[in-house]
Amino acid sequence: MTEGRRVTRRRGAWPVFALLVLGIVVGGPDFVAQSYAIGSVLGGIILLIALGSWVMALLDLVGGLVWPALRHTVIAAGLVRTSYWLAFLARSSWEREHEGGQVVAAALALLHRSHDAALASWLEGKIQARARSGLGGIVATGLLAASRGDRDGARDILLGVDGFDPDFAPKAARRAANDWLVADAAARGDWITVMRRGVQPGQATAYTRFLARAAARIRGEALAGEPNPTDFGLWISWLLAPGRKAMRPLLDQARAAPRVLHQRKPPPPAPPPATVPLIDPSVHADDPVAHAQALHATWLALRPKTAGQPATELEQRLSATRMQELCRAWEAAWAPAERRMRQRAAALTAQTRAEEALAAIRRVVARELAELARAAKLPLDSFEAEVPTAALAAEELRAELLGGVEAGSEELRARTAADRRLPPAEESRAWNQFRRRYEEAVLLGGMALRYLMFPQVHRDVCGYAVWLWNDRKEYGLSGPMFQWLLAEAEAVGDLEAIELQRKNVGAKR
Repeated sequence: MTEGRRVTRRRGAWPVFALLVLGIVVGGPDFVAQSYAIGSVLGGIILLIALGSWVMALLDLVGGLVWPALRHTVIAAGLVRTSYWLAFLARSSWEREHEGGQVVAAALALLHRSHDAALASWLEGKIQARARSGLGGIVATGLLAASRGDRDGARDILLGVDGFDPDFAPKAARRAANDWLVADAAARGDWITVMRRGVQPGQATAYTRFLARAAARIRGEALAGEPNPTDFGLWISWLLAPGRKAMRPLLDQARAAPRVLHQRKPPPPAPPPATVPLIDPSVHADDPVAHAQALHATWLALRPKTAGQPATELEQRLSATRMQELCRAWEAAWAPAERRMRQRAAALTAQTRAEEALAAIRRVVARELAELARAAKLPLDSFEAEVPTAALAAEELRAELLGGVEAGSEELRARTAADRRLPPAEESRAWNQFRRRYEEAVLLGGMALRYLMFPQVHRDVCGYAVWLWNDRKEYGLSGPMFQWLLAEAEAVGDLEAIELQRKNVGAKR
């Protein structure tokens, strides 16, 4: 068979040679010139292809150096369009998501200058023009919101990066999001978050490490795996971090704080005394209604003043014992309150019965007690079932938690059925908001509420994730959803759901 192939090849060359000789004889010099020109063009094309391949290979080789260089030069200078186009050179830093790197570079550059509405609109168009979201588009949208001054919205979007599938999450995107989140926490004085996120493996940068070490020095604590930083260590971290001029005041503040040479275990906080109320009972000893109202107003004053503000003081002070005290105070107030209302209704010849008016007041009080418990993160079992006021407040809280989850689940199902697609980052944000709402209900409602919510949530979220996977090819978003559903199915012991989600988690992309 080897010899046969040789004979075939020798015979196959003769017709080509004969045609070439015939062309030269018939065509003469023109044929030779045309053949030479065609060969030159083909040779040039082959050379260009080879050069292009070498250039792409070189970019892949040095791309890891290009991205940091861009961050310290054109991005730091606030050159939005230039950053967008030059980010193409950092191909290897963005793995499968080259376009995502370009929009993130432009968004970072926009943060380094005063907000420009025209450039923001141009960048938003680039983000929306992408067929799939990708983590780069989500991070760029969050940074764009920060540039517009919507820091709460930016924080909500960028926190969702933690739940993205690692296989579809370039490290450069994760680091860009983490840089902003750490800087935002430092600006708010949330040093615990700075210390936690600033040294996260795979996401920490020289910038976040300096902020984390400065936070540890200010709080007098040690970071995970390293001692409390020295003055010299802080200075070195500051030199290695970008934006040194802006961070010099933080360096001085950290160096002024005394260094803790070893980690001391702080003493456990003393439990709030259960027998000492927040107001003096003797002031309203003869008036249970006034006592309940004053105690209620004391706790309402600790609620957050604005939406989204953490209820830190309320969480620290309103314990389950305090909530029970408040409920019992109201329970003791209803009988004298009803007598007063009857007397007033008789004196004014009012049409509304005292029982009806009192029932409406009971409902308002129960709703406010539920809001206080939710803000203070008190579980449902903090309410005493044998106290009617507490039982009514628990019913309100349970209905509020369950209704929020059911409404969110139904919204996901309706959007899936109608194929109503949100912009890339908003899709991620909607899912993260629903997940936090569900997890809050589980935290406060316990396993009883978890068992009740899971069937509907599993049905709707599974359909939503399948829609993202099959129709929209959003593997980075839908993959973690299947993993989350599997964990929830195992928590409630739903064997059928466990089997289904194990198949979904193992599905091939």
